[in-house]
Amino acid sequence: MVAPVDGPSAAPGTGFEVGKHNTALQAHVAFFDRDDDGIIWPGDTYRGFRELKFGVLLSILAMLVIHSGFSYITWGSILPDPFFRLKVKYMHRAKHGSDSGVYTTLGEFDDNRFEYIFNMYSTEPHTHLTFTEGVRMVHGNRNPYDPFGWFSAVFEWLSTYLLLWPVDGRGMRKEDVKAIYNGSLFYRVSGKKPKY
Repeated sequence: MVAPVDGPSAAPGTGFEVGKHNTALQAHVAFFDRDDDGIIWPGDTYRGFRELKFGVLLSILAMLVIHSGFSYITWGSILPDPFFRLKVKYMHRAKHGSDSGVYTTLGEFDDNRFEYIFNMYSTEPHTHLTFTEGVRMVHGNRNPYDPFGWFSAVFEWLSTYLLLWPVDGRGMRKEDVKAIYNGSLFYRVSGKKPKY
């Protein structure tokens, strides 16, 4: 897989350009890049969450948390963006502490780490992750002195659980959790045609 030369440099993809490879993290956020220009505006994030069937308040909260927390680091400039936009090509810089480690520092999906985490925190046959197991996972991945990472991890997994609300009562299906990481589930839930 193609990845940036190092963490500070740009990743090769900028959304879903023809002939460009996107990392899994770029594919995860590209759903929110409505015009495929590689820039995600706060309004894009809000509309994306609404298309995923989240309520108005949670969509506003997601927009505020995501753009205030990650705009500066993904913008690729010394000066912050006054509009709090995100750049898809620098999205790997937004990988925060206290996460599951399934994305590498370059934004690629680490299948071995995903299997390891899922098997560690879910019960046999390791096909579903319940709410309680998800809480244990978030707690087990906390880094010391990382309140922003703790909050981000809780927010991400709570949103994931709400999006994948288990109607069968067993928990989030492993395939669905994996589809969140590469963004393909967003298209399925919203009914939009995938860009790739």
